[in-house]
Amino acid sequence: MLRRIAITLAAASLASCVSLLPEQKVPEGLYRFGPTETVHPIDASIIIREPEASRLFGGRAIASEDSSGALRLVPGVEWTDSATRMMQIALLDSLGGEGGGVAIGSDTGADADFELAWRMSDFTLSGTTARCRIQATLLEGRSRKMLAQTSVSTSAVAQGSDNASRAKALTDAGRACVSDIAAFVAEKAVAPEPKS
Repeated sequence: MLRRIAITLAAASLASCVSLLPEQKVPEGLYRFGPTETVHPIDASIIIREPEASRLFGGRAIASEDSSGALRLVPGVEWTDSATRMMQIALLDSLGGEGGGVAIGSDTGADADFELAWRMSDFTLSGTTARCRIQATLLEGRSRKMLAQTSVSTSAVAQGSDNASRAKALTDAGRACVSDIAAFVAEKAVAPEPKS
């Protein structure tokens, strides 16, 4: 009898714990960058790191700045993966090789002629305007000597004021940033002359 009462009390306490946990909200829409349209040819090997970013806009959440300057998460929409990982993949996809040219992720552990370190300083919404700002540094692969730097800033205006339209605008701004960084890499990451 005592055993039955103990089991009943344990089951009741577990049931009450489960009901106290908040229910996870399912987003109405998941967004991604998708494949880039422009491929920038490269003739050298380059390692593309995942960009550094604040956790607020580098993760899966989409943030919006209100008129007072406060950042708030946009309800009902989020990225399919972290924003930084999607940017890294989009940049890898937008760099095409000619001969020995190849762009590889930093997780491969491979050696390359160059390496790109980059940082997202803004990837947020402000009303119906989407903003992206990235600073990038091109390094020599073996010595890690800094070769070139750039800063790009893009924006896109949403077709509507709903959260889905605003998320689409942020996708467009992000893709434009990645395209500008890819153009920078293609221009500056020139294969070293072969030694004679």
